[in-house]
Amino acid sequence: MSIRSRGLIAATGGAVAPTVALSLFGLIAAGGIAFDYARLAAMDTELQSAADQAALAAASQLDGKPGACARAAKAARDLVANDTRFANDGEGLAVTIPDEPDCDAAGDVRFYETKDKSTAAVDDATAKFVEIQVGTRRANYAFTPIVAAFHGDSSAKAYAGVDGALCAVVPFFICNPDEPLGNTNPLYPVSIAPGTGIQMLEGGQQKGPGNFGFLVFAGRGANNLAEALSKDAVLDDCASVSPSVDTEPGQMTSVFDALNRRFDVIANGNTCPQGPCSPSTNVVKDLVLPNNSCSKKWQENDATAANLLTNSPGRYRPSSNAPLAVTVTPTAMGLPRDICHAVSNGGSCTKGQIGDGVWDRGAYFRSNHPGLDWSNTSGLGSSVTRYQTYLWEAENASNMPLSKAMTAGTFNSGPICSAPGIAPNSDTDRRRLTSAVVNCRAAGKINGRKTISVAAFSDIFLVEPSFSRTKCNSGSGCNTAITGNQDIYVEFIGASGTGQGGGTPQITRRETPRLIE
Repeated sequence: MSIRSRGLIAATGGAVAPTVALSLFGLIAAGGIAFDYARLAAMDTELQSAADQAALAAASQLDGKPGACARAAKAARDLVANDTRFANDGEGLAVTIPDEPDCDAAGDVRFYETKDKSTAAVDDATAKFVEIQVGTRRANYAFTPIVAAFHGDSSAKAYAGVDGALCAVVPFFICNPDEPLGNTNPLYPVSIAPGTGIQMLEGGQQKGPGNFGFLVFAGRGANNLAEALSKDAVLDDCASVSPSVDTEPGQMTSVFDALNRRFDVIANGNTCPQGPCSPSTNVVKDLVLPNNSCSKKWQENDATAANLLTNSPGRYRPSSNAPLAVTVTPTAMGLPRDICHAVSNGGSCTKGQIGDGVWDRGAYFRSNHPGLDWSNTSGLGSSVTRYQTYLWEAENASNMPLSKAMTAGTFNSGPICSAPGIAPNSDTDRRRLTSAVVNCRAAGKINGRKTISVAAFSDIFLVEPSFSRTKCNSGSGCNTAITGNQDIYVEFIGASGTGQGGGTPQITRRETPRLIE
C-alpha cells in the first residue's frame, strides 16, 4: 500500500460530516415541531380569549328578565370580534360563536341555574350562568410534515356568571327574626313580612332573633360608627353579596346619639363629625322640646298625662293589646310600635321581640290627620305600613304632622334644631337604613370582635328615636319604664337594593360579570 493510501485512510478531517448529515433530519424536525407548537399555542390563546370575552358578554345579559338567554347568545356572537391570526384552515379570520337562544344546557351555548352546573336552566329566570364554546379552528403545520403531523385542531370554552356587590352598607346588623331554635345554617333565609315591627335589643353575647349589634367600619371604635351613622353621606363601602362581617363591641352611647340625629334629636355635646348631619324632613316622633328650645333636653310628649282612660289623653300609650277606641284621640302621637310591643316593657307579641305588623293606624291618623279618610286615600289604605305613611306625609308636605312642643303649646312643621332636612325621596332617606342580617344562633356566642356570615341585606325603617320612655298607668302616673335609651325600634321594609316599600334604597347593587372557569 502506498504512503498516499495509508494517509487517506488515517485522515480524520471530515469525520463529523456523516454525523451532521444523519442528524440534520432530527434537527429540522425538532425545530419544525417547536415552531408549529408555538403557532398552535398562539391559536389556542386566541380562541380562549374569544371564549372568555364571549362568556362575559353573555353573562352581562343574565338579568332574569324575559329574553335574557336570547340576548346573552346574541351578545356572545355580536359583541365579540376576535380574530385568529394563526389559523389557516380557509375559514377566514373571525372566531365563530353559534346563535343558540334556547335556555338549556345543550349545544355550544349552555345555561345553568347553579354555579356547579348541577342544575340546568330551563327559562330566562333560572339562567344564572353561561358556558360558551367557540368553533374549532385548524392550523396546517408548516414544517412538521416530516414527522407525519400535518395539522393541529384547537377549540376553547369559558364559563361565567354575574357576581353582585352591595354598596353603601351601613355598619349595623340584626339577628335574623326567622331563625329557628337549634339552627346551624349561617345562611338560613330571611322571610319576615314587610311592615313587621321589631323591638331591637342589644342582647349581650348570646344574641337571638331581634337582637342587634354594630359592625367594624373605617377603623374601629364608637367614634367611627357614630360618624358613619350621623352624617348625610351614604357610606361607600362595597361588599360581596354573600360576605362575612366583623362585629364591633364596646360602649356605643355616641352611636345611639348619632342615630337620633336623623330625628332632629341632638344630645348634649353631640357634635356632628365631618358633617353635615341633617335629619329627615319628616321627623314626626313621640318626643318634644320643652319651651321649643334646642338647648333643653328632649322629653316625652305630655309626660304628666295621668292615663288613657279619658277622651283626651296627652300622649299615646295603649293600656291593652288593642287599638284605642275611636272616641280616644291622643293629643300628640308619633308613629307607634306594634300594639303588642307598646303595652309593656317586654311586649306581648307571640314572637317576643318580633311583632305582627298591627299598629294603631286609626289613632295615629286621628291625632295627626284629623278628618282624613286614610283607609281610602291613595298611597295609604287600611293596611298601610308606618314607612309608607312616612313617605306619604313627606310627599304631601301640607299634611306633614306637626312636632308639638307641649310645654309652650307651640307647633313646628319638620325639624327645628337642624336645618335643612333631607326629603325621603332624595338620594338619601335618613330614616331608612340598610342592615346586614345574620343568623346569630348559628354564629354562637358573639364575644368581642367576631367574623360572621351574612344571610341577607335588608332595609329597615327607624320608627322612633332611642329614648328612655315610661308608661302611664291608671292611679300611678307615668313612671313605669317601657324602653331603654339603647333600644332601637324598627319596621322591616324588605330586601336591600330593590326599593321595596317605596322610597330610595340606601344601598345599591352592582352586578359584574365574572369568569368562573
